[in-house]
Amino acid sequence: MTSQSHLLLTKYNGTFTAEQARDEGFESKQLSRLVQNNLIQRVAPGIYTDPAQLEDSYLIAQLRFAKCVFCGETALSLYDMTDKTPGSLEMNFPRGYHARQLENENIHASYQIDRLWRMGITTASTIYGNEVQVYSPERTICDIVRARQRIEAEVVRNALQAFAQRRDKDLNLLMVYAAELRVERAMTEYIGVLL
Repeated sequence: MTSQSHLLLTKYNGTFTAEQARDEGFESKQLSRLVQNNLIQRVAPGIYTDPAQLEDSYLIAQLRFAKCVFCGETALSLYDMTDKTPGSLEMNFPRGYHARQLENENIHASYQIDRLWRMGITTASTIYGNEVQVYSPERTICDIVRARQRIEAEVVRNALQAFAQRRDKDLNLLMVYAAELRVERAMTEYIGVLL
């Protein structure tokens, strides 16, 4: 590995964008040479990784679709609140945002008005230690309860139990989000059983 590629891969934890490389003084020709020499791998337009490491699909999706917020079962997975591995990445976008590339990916996209899309955005670490945008545990539980008719009952039950055991849970915030997302009655019943 050349010192050039090592610098980028080390600084950006194995995955970086062409823009980040430019900020470090790299030109497109240099990146192309590094790809040709198998020192870095181009995994998506403008996104490069270390070919010797496993790809962080969450980070790559975040870099490709900057307005994405991981939600639903994908968020449960990031918070270690489910045993189920999501079959696709669930991502929420502001209404009106449409990327052509979404159609060809293993992504389940949903869209909300800006006020609801922004509600509860925070960050979480992937298993590779990269920070990505995700809804808070409270918002995630509300989303799971909203979608309970199309999610396996065991996933819903396990998520609620995992949330109830979290030391950092905020029940007041949970109920604020439940009211905004119109699942207050169902949430009150679930929480009454769990706590």
